[in-house]
Amino acid sequence: MNAGEGFELGRFRLKPGVTEVDLLAASAAMEAAHLDVQPGFIKRTLVRLEGGVYLDVVCARSHVDAERICASWIGQPDCERFLALIEADSIEFGTIL
Repeated sequence: MNAGEGFELGRFRLKPGVTEVDLLAASAAMEAAHLDVQPGFIKRTLVRLEGGVYLDVVCARSHVDAERICASWIGQPDCERFLALIEADSIEFGTIL
């Protein structure tokens, strides 16, 4: 991974009562309905860390593509269902330096 490559990172926690099964189902639906058809999209990976923390890693052809793809989530029904599972105050975004 190098600076400027198409990676966007999100760190978050799930809302109380939301299970990892719920998260994975919503994630799969979001990818199939929205992300897989976005220009420049390569792949997305969820990572479970200790303490109930997750990372969402989006890989695209360029940093501009990754930013555009992540910004496109707002207003998309399957993306909104995924985002509704996340504690809004826990979300942090990052970029590879």
